[in-house]
Amino acid sequence: MEHLFYDKRVDCPCCKNSFKTKKVRRRGLKVLERHTDFCVAYKDINPIYYHVWICPNCGFSASESEYRDLTKDQRLFFQGNISRKWNQRDYGGIRTFEEAEESYKLALMVAQLFKKPKGYIGGICLKLGWLYREQKNDKEFEFLKHALHSFEAAYQKEPLPIAGLDEISLAYLVGELHRRFDHIQDAIKWYAKALDHPDIKKKRQIQLLAREQWRLAREQYRLEKEDSVHA
Repeated sequence: MEHLFYDKRVDCPCCKNSFKTKKVRRRGLKVLERHTDFCVAYKDINPIYYHVWICPNCGFSASESEYRDLTKDQRLFFQGNISRKWNQRDYGGIRTFEEAEESYKLALMVAQLFKKPKGYIGGICLKLGWLYREQKNDKEFEFLKHALHSFEAAYQKEPLPIAGLDEISLAYLVGELHRRFDHIQDAIKWYAKALDHPDIKKKRQIQLLAREQWRLAREQYRLEKEDSVHA
């Protein structure tokens, strides 16, 4: 499996330390299953284990898209709140589940400290939920719920793309997360939002997925109404 990894050298935007982190060559990955909330199950290596970069020197943690320059005030703020408590450790090797879990929790803490956009926080929570799903751990639902609330807030206020998603994909995902929590009427509303978008025909895969999940949600809603009538 070593051939699926390569090292990337990164400069920490907080302390300027240079370190190596692992990246995954996606072309060599074997997909086992694609879930309806965009989670992908892989045969040997899960690339989202390596989504978060962590400076071993100061602990600054973020996804690649957010690993960028900080102002002097931000650096001082981070150093005063996190770095002074940080026990140096290296996440640059092949990560265990526990190390991947820790990396997302660190990224989430940093995101909340810096009041990052809701969409970014939602993306971190979503991937952490997927990690727990892989382990069949019920903490999955805690973080999917955080992701759902963050994405709904982001949809109303933040510029696209949000967590790497366009408007149609995000509306569909919010609907699917609602369905997974049995919020059936909300799920139907959000699926419809995706399907009614003027550009939906340009997103054929999402269109087919949204239609099928909308159909399932409608059927579930019908059965629930029948059960309530006969109760």
